[in-house]
Amino acid sequence: MKVIGLFLKSVFSVLAVTIGFSIIIWIVYNEFIHRLPDYERPPLVGFFGIAPLMIGFGVYWAKQVIEQIRGK
Repeated sequence: MKVIGLFLKSVFSVLAVTIGFSIIIWIVYNEFIHRLPDYERPPLVGFFGIAPLMIGFGVYWAKQVIEQIRGK
């Protein structure tokens, strides 16, 4: 059961980091390269929105998984 939990946590950590970076890339593309018609800057959440928080949680979860695999 512990292996399944570690696997799911690692999958969610990779997803969180991937989605966070893709949000940042999408915002940078729309701000500096070419603004798409359906793009609106998110109000009241900062320039990158929730993306840095997602990356932070993903890295934190990945660190926990690595520490548990190593046995610390």
